[in-house]
Amino acid sequence: MTLTLKHLTLMCNNKILLNDMNLSIKAGQTTILFGKSGSGKTLTTLAMQGLLPKNIKQVSGELLLNDTPINPQTSRAKVFASIMQNPRSCFNPLYSLHTHIKESANALKIHWDMKTIESMLHEVGLQKEVLKLYPFEMSGGMLQRAMIALALLTKAPFLIADEPTTDLDIIVQYRILKLLKHLQKTYGLGILLITHDLDVAKKMGDSFYCLTPCEGVLQ
Repeated sequence: MTLTLKHLTLMCNNKILLNDMNLSIKAGQTTILFGKSGSGKTLTTLAMQGLLPKNIKQVSGELLLNDTPINPQTSRAKVFASIMQNPRSCFNPLYSLHTHIKESANALKIHWDMKTIESMLHEVGLQKEVLKLYPFEMSGGMLQRAMIALALLTKAPFLIADEPTTDLDIIVQYRILKLLKHLQKTYGLGILLITHDLDVAKKMGDSFYCLTPCEGVLQ
C-alpha cells in the first residue's frame, strides 16, 4: 500500500511557497521529509490533510492511495492519522485525557470502548490511570504518547508525524522514536516523519526527501 502526494503547488499573495512537490509513503516504512524551519514541511502535512489556512492557495496537487485519487478531508482518521509538534497545544486544558479521547473519537466517528482505549494506552506505555489526568498534570512525553494512542485508535494505515520530538528532552525523544519504530513493526504503519534534525532522519528513515523553500522536494 502506498500513499502518494503528486504535483503539490502552494501560493500565498502571489508568492510560490511550494512548487510541484512529490513524495510517496509506503506501508511498513518511514519516509523522512527533512528541511529547515520555514521550508514548508508543516504546510505539506496540512495540505495532505485538507487543513490549509485560508490565506494559502493550493494551485495544484492530489493525494493518491495506490494510484487512486482520494479526498484529504474525508481520508483523515481512515487512511491516515497525525501527531503534531507541541502536543500540549493539542489538548483542551479543561478536559481530562478520558474526555479528550472520547470527544476526539466521536468527532472522527471512530468506534471506541474502554477496553480498546486502555489497550491502546498500554501499547504506548501508559497506564489506564492517566485517563483521569488533565494536560497540566502530564509531561510532554506522556501527552505525545497519548496522541499516538489516539492515532492508533483510528486504525489508519498511515501516520503523519510532524516534528513529534520537538521540545522533549533527549531521553524522551529517544523513547518516542523507539516507540514509533515498535508500532510500525507491530501494525505495518507507513510513517511520514517531518524533521529538521539530521540525526533523527538518519536513524529513522527508509526513504528521504529534502525540502527547500520555494522549490519543493529533492529526493
